[in-house]
Amino acid sequence: MKDKAKPDLPEEEIAQEEEILLDPVVEELKSAKDQLLRLAAEFDNFKKRSQREKEESFLNAKASILKAFLPVLDNFERAASADAAGEDYKKGVEMILEQFAGVFTAQGAESYGEPGEAFDPTIHNAVTHTENPDLGENVIAEVYTRGCRCKDRIIREAVVGVAN
Repeated sequence: MKDKAKPDLPEEEIAQEEEILLDPVVEELKSAKDQLLRLAAEFDNFKKRSQREKEESFLNAKASILKAFLPVLDNFERAASADAAGEDYKKGVEMILEQFAGVFTAQGAESYGEPGEAFDPTIHNAVTHTENPDLGENVIAEVYTRGCRCKDRIIREAVVGVAN
């Protein structure tokens, strides 16, 4: 049965005419599909970037809080190492120090900068230099303030004296 609008056209010409009419629709469909794929990729990148920014913001906030408490921790360490009049006082300060240090450790913070460690100018701040034949070259001889880091972020550099 032939189409009433085009009764005289053979089937080949009808197929060509339909193809000519469908070509713009197919191209438009391909374009819409390409746009959809690009949009999906952009959205996936946005989600990943947002997650990274959220994690970075959280680490910045944590580092800021830990940095604010570092002087308090230093003072507790000094109080614990000082000669106190009473043994109960010293034990109480040591208990507070252990608890406070435990909070830092639980938050992922770790201290560094001990005598005998190799000096690294990227994480240590050298304020003195001494000659000591018992220690190797560029070795930490004294620690004035221990450093603190949380994961790969340096919260505070260690203030040290370096030998040789």
